[in-house]
Amino acid sequence: LNVQHDANHGAVSKKPWVNDLFGFGTDLIGSCKWNWMAQHWTHHAYTNHDEKDPDSFSSEPMFAFNDYPLGHPKRKWWHRFQGVYFLFMLGLYWLSTVMNPQVLDLRQRGAQYVGIQMENDFIVKRRKYAILLRAIYISLNFISPAINNGFSLATFGIIMLMGMSESFTLSILFSLSHNFVDSDRDPMADFKKTGEGVCWFKSQVETSSTYGGAVSGWLTGGLNFQVEHHLFPRMSSAWYPYIAPKIREVCKKHGVNYAYYPWIHQNLISTFTYMHRAGTGANWELKPLSGAN
Repeated sequence: LNVQHDANHGAVSKKPWVNDLFGFGTDLIGSCKWNWMAQHWTHHAYTNHDEKDPDSFSSEPMFAFNDYPLGHPKRKWWHRFQGVYFLFMLGLYWLSTVMNPQVLDLRQRGAQYVGIQMENDFIVKRRKYAILLRAIYISLNFISPAINNGFSLATFGIIMLMGMSESFTLSILFSLSHNFVDSDRDPMADFKKTGEGVCWFKSQVETSSTYGGAVSGWLTGGLNFQVEHHLFPRMSSAWYPYIAPKIREVCKKHGVNYAYYPWIHQNLISTFTYMHRAGTGANWELKPLSGAN
């Protein structure tokens, strides 16, 4: 997870072939290098944009990361309970990724939806390799265990335990990075109101969060430094602990909201709180006695 993330950002080595090689770690954990790059790079360009960030709407309609206004057609009645069940749904992320038919044509639907051209020579030439890698993964992680141990509930349970463990490791780390209390859910708000351009760097900071320090960075491959990563995605994650203090200093100087949590559980609690409020529409309800409206 960590090595492929750096590699697919071109941050493992100055040599492209090294990044390309280590980037296939994505396929070793059940995803697809080329689909992942298409979605993830689009996410970096349009972080938390409710119509252009694939990560912000890929979970719909099961649950919603976007805090849609009351009455919005994408808001469903069951979202009111997503603060309770969204973590369980994240546990199925691995299975949905492995069985995703988009590996057949490499047209990552999130990237394609925002207008990125997915039908080109680069993609077409790599489809057969993507299918081969997925066939190998399914053979090793589904078919082989069933043949060697017999297909039983125990075998199925072990496979799913592996998958859900992987799902939680991946999806929780990514979901808490951009979905927390007071995260910027509409980076284009100023442009819509005034027509003035949006500072991309400012929006990257205010849509992301950082928790912990160097130790958390060692354990997560730098995924805890999401603010730093979104500002400098091609920088090796090993450097993030060193630049984080200066980035906080600069943000404070210019009045940019830098979300920092000393401990991961604080970030996680903030994420649960945000998901509950986004699901119930609490942030949109008028509170005449609060002085906030």
